[in-house]
Amino acid sequence: MTAAEAPMLEVRDLSVAYGVGRDAVRPIDGLSFTLRQREIVGLIGEAGSGKSTAALALMGLARPPGHIVGGQVAFEGRDLLAMDDEALRRIRGRDIGIIVQNPRGALNPMLKVGRQIGNAYRAHNKANRGDGKRRAIDMLRMVGINDPERRVDAYAHELSGGMAQRALIAMALSSMPKLLIADEPTSGLDVTIQAQFLDQMWQTVQETGSAMFLVAQELGILANYCDRVLVLQNGHIAEDAPVRQFFAAPQQPYSREILRLEQDTAEGGIASGGTVKAGAEPLVRITGLVKNFPIKGSSKVVQAVHDVDLAIAPGETLGLVGESGSGKTTVGRCLVHLTEPTGGEIRFGDRNLSGLPATALRQMRAKLQIVFQDPYDSLNPRWTIRRILREPLDLHTELSRGEKDSRSRELLEMVGVDPGLIDRRPQGLGAGMLQRLNIARAIATNPSFIVLDEPTSVLSPRAVVGLVDLLRRLQRNLGLSYLFISHDLTTVRYLCHRVAVMYLGQIVEKGSVDQVFNDPKHPYSKALLAAHLFPDPGQRRVDRQDRRELEGEIPSPIDLPKGCYLASRCPSAKPECQARPQELTILPDGRSIRCWRVATGDLADQEGLQHAV
Repeated sequence: MTAAEAPMLEVRDLSVAYGVGRDAVRPIDGLSFTLRQREIVGLIGEAGSGKSTAALALMGLARPPGHIVGGQVAFEGRDLLAMDDEALRRIRGRDIGIIVQNPRGALNPMLKVGRQIGNAYRAHNKANRGDGKRRAIDMLRMVGINDPERRVDAYAHELSGGMAQRALIAMALSSMPKLLIADEPTSGLDVTIQAQFLDQMWQTVQETGSAMFLVAQELGILANYCDRVLVLQNGHIAEDAPVRQFFAAPQQPYSREILRLEQDTAEGGIASGGTVKAGAEPLVRITGLVKNFPIKGSSKVVQAVHDVDLAIAPGETLGLVGESGSGKTTVGRCLVHLTEPTGGEIRFGDRNLSGLPATALRQMRAKLQIVFQDPYDSLNPRWTIRRILREPLDLHTELSRGEKDSRSRELLEMVGVDPGLIDRRPQGLGAGMLQRLNIARAIATNPSFIVLDEPTSVLSPRAVVGLVDLLRRLQRNLGLSYLFISHDLTTVRYLCHRVAVMYLGQIVEKGSVDQVFNDPKHPYSKALLAAHLFPDPGQRRVDRQDRRELEGEIPSPIDLPKGCYLASRCPSAKPECQARPQELTILPDGRSIRCWRVATGDLADQEGLQHAV
């Protein structure tokens, strides 16, 4: 075997233990695989399967009280586990870089992020402090942070979660390592920034002969960027397959389960949970919704939502999509009046919710429910599951104590949770189980409408599959309507009947799932779909000739443009777009669009951004 053919990284029987003796737990037990130059290998597994532990162990590290108890990690022929600390320090950061998942825990809160990036660069390169700062600015610009000259002097707490994650990425890449270990590096990023970062990394790997070990929860990332997929189960690799083979013919039951939704879709066997009667009167109607947030000490406001119109029929699921900050969650919170709208009208059935007395609004909330994004923060950790489920029954029903207990057990069975857990507290339960409890609480009072605010964002692939099945089954059996807010377009495609696309507080396109996903008309919809990573290795993003994206900075929601909000970033904009306010117009095919060029036929389908779904 020549040097070029030899693996860059060779892992043999790697084991990590927590505890000692008989009580020791081994999340990693006999891990073995290889990684070659110009190769990106993706690792996937259930939540808690040891993926992050494996990523750290490849650098000879383990979080206390864990420790590496056996195996070999050979990097370019040298066993990292046999090296002394000084030799390892020379390799870490220079030859092997790592991006961890929690930016808040990884960044030093006392140092500016530019200083931290500069220090990481100077530790392995001959450079002074000025060189370090210039390198930090260049790296922040590379990972998509606008105005890096100003951001380089920010502290971690002054950055959003997505920006903090990008700062970590910049630090890991500052010395351009030969091997990058990335533990869910894009988990806090919007789809457009995620795609730009992964594009950059794929290109770097191909051009420099480096390699990447990528821990991922999203199947779309594996399909679009990885050469091989590893499935981690019971501490070792249960499946190791080229990416196309993995998606076409998965061998392990776990692999087949997490790919089931995609395969059902390809075979035409997927269907939304409910049947929507043609011409049915909307159950929920939003007209001209506006929500502004005042700025302390200023006469200006943050214009979070502006002129939003939505209608949702009985038994229908409407998907609301867009990047972070587009106003999706604000619309959902306004709909159930957790946030008071600034203007507009919200009707539920024949009742206008605006201006309802507090008592009447509380009564209406029995029929209008919401499931929040983070299942860990949504349930009181001091309450038992019994008390959590009894709370809405205490507020909205006249059931006896025994009837409430019976109803609580029935709810657990409906969402697929063992009723024997009813006296447990939420602590120690997984995210998928907790989200099922949130749904059980939401349906306790027999609502007809539920806002689902990013309910799958922190779930593992298998938990997402199970939750989609549950939501469809509940919709069929209970006749529920959903507003499904999500950045995950793949799940939206599985679950929804219609889709509304938001940008900077406005709806820019509304239509059926087929219309929006297969033939988007608005330039922003095209950009969003082009950036989203669908789990289809037959249409890999890295194989596309044209991957054009929106450029420039998103306008401030405090000082919005007079004309089209997208005009400064849109490749199809004309001078008239800068001054002409855009109205939501119904097209002959039934969809609605906020673009005068599309509405008048002035923008041809082939002009502007390309899309691939």
